[in-house]
Amino acid sequence: MNHHGERHYNLRFIVVTVSSTRTKETDVSGKSMVNMLSKDYKNICFDIVKDDEIEILSSLFKNINDYDVFIFIGGTGISSKDTTSLSIRKIADREVIGFGELFRNRSGGVFPYISDASLFIYKKRIIFTLPGSEDAQPVAYEIIKNIIDHLYYELNKE
Repeated sequence: MNHHGERHYNLRFIVVTVSSTRTKETDVSGKSMVNMLSKDYKNICFDIVKDDEIEILSSLFKNINDYDVFIFIGGTGISSKDTTSLSIRKIADREVIGFGELFRNRSGGVFPYISDASLFIYKKRIIFTLPGSEDAQPVAYEIIKNIIDHLYYELNKE
């Protein structure tokens, strides 16, 4: 329940794993996020794309009218193949850096601080970019479920 007293169970989510090695069968992190979302939301889709800017942005563009919330998992590290946040940042209307700061703080340890996890807004769509680590998903989901209704409300109140 957000501070406006509204709960948006009709939000449409897509979880997109970004990886050059994982498949729908072997991806644990994406499935973990889908399972957590399924406890609170009804409309959830799952996809997987390669670590490639064109594939990442194509996934967003081809699904932009079908989903309210995009959760990209993977590609937020510092290797040359980690281009998820970099790709989304190029087209985003806004980046909300507080999400990444909170995620890194709640994750514990030093390694989350080299992740480029973030929250973006593009055409009133909510876009999260998360690390591919299975351990990152519950941390991220706890934050997402606490802020998603407010984000949606704020983006659509006007």
